[in-house]
Amino acid sequence: MLDFFFGSVAILRTHLFVLLFSVCLTVSGRVWTTTDGIKSDGELFEVVGNRIGLKIRGREYHFSINRFSSADREYVKQWSRVPRCAACSGTLGTRSTKAGKASYHTACFRCMVCRKNFGPGNRFRRDGWGGMVHVEHFSSTGLCGTCSRIFPKRDATKDQFFADGRMTCAPCLRDGIFKLDLLKEVEKRIWPTLMQVGFSKPKGKITLQLVDRATLTREAARINASGNLRGLTLTKYKVVKGGKNPGTTFDHRIFVLYGLPYIECISVLAHEHIHVWLNERFIESPPPVVEGFCNLASSLVLQKEKSKLASILLENMEKSESPVYGAGYRMMKQKLAQAGWPALLNELKKKSSPP
Repeated sequence: MLDFFFGSVAILRTHLFVLLFSVCLTVSGRVWTTTDGIKSDGELFEVVGNRIGLKIRGREYHFSINRFSSADREYVKQWSRVPRCAACSGTLGTRSTKAGKASYHTACFRCMVCRKNFGPGNRFRRDGWGGMVHVEHFSSTGLCGTCSRIFPKRDATKDQFFADGRMTCAPCLRDGIFKLDLLKEVEKRIWPTLMQVGFSKPKGKITLQLVDRATLTREAARINASGNLRGLTLTKYKVVKGGKNPGTTFDHRIFVLYGLPYIECISVLAHEHIHVWLNERFIESPPPVVEGFCNLASSLVLQKEKSKLASILLENMEKSESPVYGAGYRMMKQKLAQAGWPALLNELKKKSSPP
């Protein structure tokens, strides 16, 4: 029984590509050179399609291989040809074990709970971070609600277990958003990307709130929403006809689960702000269209990020089996590919039905 999850996290002060490659960092690895001539030290740990994973200052990032020099691309090609351990990415020697399509150093091929090597016929779960555990020991581990990292509960701190029942790994906790002022900084990050494709900032008042799962579920029940929600938007409006100040005013409340890492908050806030955009235009469509359209915005901002977590959140949307959030996203993504952003926005605006 194998489960493969890939993810990483980034914090506000280090997620920009220009910051990552503005100086030569003193960490293990090789010096990488971008096509612009900027150099940085980083350790290659994986190759996924046309992306490479680099570990910089202990954090894992994804970059397009096309950003780098021809010498770096050749290095990646040679690196990929060498048999490597699926747990640590190190070169395999004579002491290795094969499990399915993956191979491991014998020392790496062990359960994180009992610390014993897996034997023939053992069933185990594996995450995308090199962590493995016997199926029968899985109850002794926690599973990060964001990046799906498996971690032994005995090694976790109490802060990794939220009061509302959620669990988080140590790296995601380190990058978690627990204060409203930080959430507002994240909110600022989404707008240049959204405005670039034609979205405008809201006219009405926006109130951001960090909440627990129970509060989010309770507020979602007001509009008959349910599921594994990370965020929610509730909009009130007032129409004034005649008089000195005719028009429509809006009051929006955006709820976000507390403790989500920075990158996930970017995705959630982009999604919820498109709900605001739709609400201010009184645009109504079936749930797959609405949620799929909002997920297009999440995808748009995640593509600007360089963390491994951004890659996995994008992959999750692509593979989601939800008929609303998954199938809806893929349907709207196909429409976007055919029409482009201006035409798609105009198509939705035509569905406006003001009171």
